[in-house]
Amino acid sequence: MKYCYTPIAFVLCMIALLVLPEGTAFAQVTSADTSRTVERDLERLLEDFDPDDEDVDPELLTQFLLDLAANPVNINAANVNEISSLPGINIRLAQAIVAYRQTKPFETVDELTEVRGIGPATLERVRPYVTVGGRAALTRSLLLSPGYWTQRGRFEFISRAQTIIEEQVGYTPPEFEGQTRYAGNSLRYYQRFNYRSQHLSLNLTQLKNPGEPLTSPVDFDFNSWHVGIQNVGMVQRLVVGDYGVWAGQGLVLHTGLGFGKGREVIGSPSRNERGAVPYQSSEQTRFMRGVAATVGRDLQLTAFYSNRPLSATVVQGDSIRFPSSTGFHRTPTERDRRFNTNLEMYGGRATYSSNIGIIGATGYYAEYDKYILPGNALHNRYDFEGNVASAIGVDYRIFWENLVLYGEGARSRNGGMGLVSGLEYVIDENTDIAIVYRNYGKDFQSIYGSGFAEVGGLPRNEEGLYVGLRHQLTSVVRLSGYFDQFRFPAPRFGTRQATSGYDALGLVELRFSRDLSLYVLGRSKIRENDYLIRDEFNREINIMGQDARTSLRTELEYFITRSIRARTRLEWVRARDRNVEDPDYGVMVFQDIRWLPLPNLTIDMRLALFETDSFTSRIFTYENDLLYVFSNTALSGQGQRAYILFRYGATSNIDFWLKYAATVYEDRQVVGSGLTQSDGNVRSQIGLQMRVRF
Repeated sequence: MKYCYTPIAFVLCMIALLVLPEGTAFAQVTSADTSRTVERDLERLLEDFDPDDEDVDPELLTQFLLDLAANPVNINAANVNEISSLPGINIRLAQAIVAYRQTKPFETVDELTEVRGIGPATLERVRPYVTVGGRAALTRSLLLSPGYWTQRGRFEFISRAQTIIEEQVGYTPPEFEGQTRYAGNSLRYYQRFNYRSQHLSLNLTQLKNPGEPLTSPVDFDFNSWHVGIQNVGMVQRLVVGDYGVWAGQGLVLHTGLGFGKGREVIGSPSRNERGAVPYQSSEQTRFMRGVAATVGRDLQLTAFYSNRPLSATVVQGDSIRFPSSTGFHRTPTERDRRFNTNLEMYGGRATYSSNIGIIGATGYYAEYDKYILPGNALHNRYDFEGNVASAIGVDYRIFWENLVLYGEGARSRNGGMGLVSGLEYVIDENTDIAIVYRNYGKDFQSIYGSGFAEVGGLPRNEEGLYVGLRHQLTSVVRLSGYFDQFRFPAPRFGTRQATSGYDALGLVELRFSRDLSLYVLGRSKIRENDYLIRDEFNREINIMGQDARTSLRTELEYFITRSIRARTRLEWVRARDRNVEDPDYGVMVFQDIRWLPLPNLTIDMRLALFETDSFTSRIFTYENDLLYVFSNTALSGQGQRAYILFRYGATSNIDFWLKYAATVYEDRQVVGSGLTQSDGNVRSQIGLQMRVRF
């Protein structure tokens, strides 16, 4: 199956949808309180995220939350899975909401506090994402009515350009024939045309990465599109084009939103079930292209077919390595392997929902048109080999009073097994506990899996036990923490034998008022890693060491006036590599200011000072950025980083963003390496974005 796109026709179709009879209801700009809540949710989930984690698509999460705020879930009609995907709502609360509305429909959002387990704090967190409405019966006249398809409709066009200001080696003229250079300029350009209503979704996303050429409006390296309908009678979803599948606990299929451990110690280990949903992210590998459909109510059946090109390194003849996960096509080598293989895939999912829980089964069959060979290192021993892959799994969620049990078991084509099983229990109105056990076989192979794990990416070669606890000590003080013990039965990347470790987090949150809060977070992680030394006879000896990292962070957030919010953070890190006796240290302090000088103008500013002994003791800092852009910067060495971000609402339909950021290093005169290297001690970026919506 081949797909093409016609951007002009696509845009004309979406514009036509806007030329509708008067009375069409369009989504309104979210209020300041709503924006503040969405921002808090994003920061809570993203600020501890490691950018090297392949398991997470931050852009997808950002879009998911902002789309939720623009298109709130109808709590009188949504199913348990849809409600449980809301921030602050777990499966137990979602089930309680559904049980409550069976006695009487919700008339206002505030009635959620009448549901057992939902208090004022949970209500305020979930308020931007929910609405109340009735269950209109589907009739032929409704299907033929333009108003039905455009109910709560919104068209959105985004255009964004970003670049690093300093000249990098990859963009300079080659010094000799055949010297590697990037094919395009340093600009990262993104545009998206999107129309979404309660029942209809249309999207075209286009991206040019830095170093990729762009010679015409139809020459983007990455193009993603879809046409979809949802909540139309028995048809829950129908998508043609690009889509993702979020099934069960992610062992078989979970193409995004796979967050691991963090500040949300109770809900983070459990994956959210979303089924087959339209795809509109610019992440270029973890999605499917074809057709998917979900029908039914209590019993839901999903079927999907996908056929899409991928890029892979050729080993010899028709043999390749596992397809690349970067999506970059910048250098001659990368461009030679652009879309040089194809993956055809089909499968399905069935779920049944009742008052006591949900059970589901998922399976797929995938075939590459080339033979995949694993690498030669020890950690590649159990990697996928061949051209046919498949996996099946069974998952469950069971509700019983204050207890939620969930899990999934899966088997891949080669006989490898994966298992994850967990529980969430409300001990009393102030205390929750979560316990999760996972055991992913070293030979478990699921090419689109993403289970809860210590190591991001595919769920395999890991066993662990996680315990999380949260306690509301007083109305002001909340305590949270987790302890996770894990081991890797076979060598993983960088090791030659089985290893183990643990990860622990403790968090104290103090919320004195809506305008004043403080938290202190401590985290310690130790992972065994081996390394080679030579003895006095020049023989190689394998020595077991430990990578250890301990960090302590404190952050104070306060409002100086109603229009000025300040945030002060101090973070300290102690880190040690496996083959080093003395640890390295790092410290970072930043001051954030958010200023609203005008109702339609927001200015974010930050100045950060940092000093670390090495890259090992680097410190990650989440930054506010352009809409749908994720920025989690790793600071190492000695220097300062500052940024300023403007958001200006020119009209009720047009917004502009402008961000300038710069890092000044005091311990180097060269920044970056290889093709990204630039002379001098400064690395600065600028980004500009426009959004038009109706």
